[in-house]
Amino acid sequence: MEQEFVWVLKTLILPPGGVILLGLIGLSLGRRFLGRLLIVIALAALYIFSTPFFANKLMAGLETYPALSDRAIAGAGAQAIVVLGGGLYSDAPEYGSDTANDRLLLRLRYAAWLSRRSGLPVIPSGGSAKEGGLPEARIAKQILEQEFGVRVTAVEDQSRTTWDNARMTRKLLEKMGIGKVLLVTQAWHMPRALASFRQAGVDVIPAPTVFYHKKEDPEQRLSDWLPDPTALLYSYFALHEYLGRAWYQMREL
Repeated sequence: MEQEFVWVLKTLILPPGGVILLGLIGLSLGRRFLGRLLIVIALAALYIFSTPFFANKLMAGLETYPALSDRAIAGAGAQAIVVLGGGLYSDAPEYGSDTANDRLLLRLRYAAWLSRRSGLPVIPSGGSAKEGGLPEARIAKQILEQEFGVRVTAVEDQSRTTWDNARMTRKLLEKMGIGKVLLVTQAWHMPRALASFRQAGVDVIPAPTVFYHKKEDPEQRLSDWLPDPTALLYSYFALHEYLGRAWYQMREL
């Protein structure tokens, strides 16, 4: 019930759903000043969220943990690599079953790279989003072992949120006697994931991957201000993270 409420809330707040809803409210008010104002705000918000410049700004506030250097990997003192679920490509016709979506696959690729570089085993974390479906962690295990050729020592396959990832993985790590891990997820997701794991009492070292934001170019380009669907997607991811962090902070009160 909580997850359904959160999903509805995200749909009504985050772009493009929230922007469309705002515009529809404006249209319903007809030619009144407030109605026109809401329509203008909705169009302006849609434009702003679609610009690479603004998306880059949003991501810069999230991607605060740097990529691991070779020295940091060697001196981490970790005993395993935990890679978080990122979603599935459901009923993939070319595979005949569910498989990893692009976000999860990027995480798995980096976890495999880290495993080969460090010699550490990988522990995928993530349950199933649909009743009776194969958990993300099980699918991740298959891909890591069969396609990337790395060792998966255990899976946490019951969690459905980052909050659950942290608490359920902690229990698994305690049973295995593992005290410190590298945590793999997208750079923009790392602050919320890291806070969740540390709040759960897990000793983690951030190992972010897939950095979106770039250092600002003093010479602005026209393309930075032209609407772009990829920029809108990353604005959604960024706003989702800010909303998620606020939600998790409320849960801790």
